[in-house]
Amino acid sequence: MDLAALLDRARDGDAAARGELVDRFYDRVAAMVHRQLQIRLRPQQHALLRQLSTGDVVQEVFVEVLRGLERWDGDSAEAFTALLATLVEHRVVDQIRRSQAARRDVRRQGDAGPVTVGATDGERGPGTLASNREEVEIYREVIASFPERERALLALRLEDHLEFQALAERLGYPSPDAARKAFHSVEARLLLRLRQRGLGGGGR
Repeated sequence: MDLAALLDRARDGDAAARGELVDRFYDRVAAMVHRQLQIRLRPQQHALLRQLSTGDVVQEVFVEVLRGLERWDGDSAEAFTALLATLVEHRVVDQIRRSQAARRDVRRQGDAGPVTVGATDGERGPGTLASNREEVEIYREVIASFPERERALLALRLEDHLEFQALAERLGYPSPDAARKAFHSVEARLLLRLRQRGLGGGGR
């Protein structure tokens, strides 16, 4: 399916089309995020790269772009890529600011414990969104809408905390990197579907 048709279907709320958009552009957006982090962090700050979450930024970008898709009338790959690049830049700047603020807060409080950077609220991961019985039911329904292999991937990573090497071996991915990319793509689609069902609130 060409991009214009895919965007039209995604604007109409087609979940499969939205998932296809995420799959098609995930690696490109992840590369944009990594490049922006490299550009915007000074050499002495590059230790932050180990703490800043590329996956969180990528998810937030896709949540934002799909939420506002009906207000965007472009249909070319160049225009859509430019839109993603703009959102990536804004999100990266926001995450760096949040991370630096969190580190300053910890220093002021004299906390000698480890700093969790970039995870400032319960909106961070899909596993934290379901907090009561109704939300748990929605979460289970959304999970059930995924193919069996993707359900297993989510469960083994989010609940059992398996490393990507183990995930690749267990689920037949060709490498840990392939398992990592597959997980982040599925997790992004999970977060989007949860947001569409009302879990996680609005954007910041």
